[in-house]
Amino acid sequence: MGIQQNMADTIRMIMELRHKTLEEFADDLEISRSTLHEYIKARGNPTALMIEHLAQKLEIDPAILMTGLLDLDRREIVLLLLNSIQVVAELPEEKRIRFAELFLEMVHLWNSEDRKMGGEHNTNTISGSQSGTE
Repeated sequence: MGIQQNMADTIRMIMELRHKTLEEFADDLEISRSTLHEYIKARGNPTALMIEHLAQKLEIDPAILMTGLLDLDRREIVLLLLNSIQVVAELPEEKRIRFAELFLEMVHLWNSEDRKMGGEHNTNTISGSQSGTE
């Protein structure tokens, strides 16, 4: 796959995840609707500055746009995760807090399993915010 197709796939995926129309997404990206349409159809030829601009607006690394870093399986995982996050965000605050506590507990379990297996994965940034759920 070429750079244009990688960009098209990535931009389209993010637009769909954010449930945006072409016009809304073009506004978010601060580009014209026609330019966005060209990028989504893999016909646009953006400059390096435009790639950096798009990556900044999309909150991703420019390399993702150019290389299609996420393979299809990972994209599906990302879609599921982001949809889950959206569903969690719509829960009442009490349930969101409980979800966060359970998720943190799961991360701690993964971390302890990783240590048992000799892994060097470090979750120190998470461990400081642990709640009393253990």
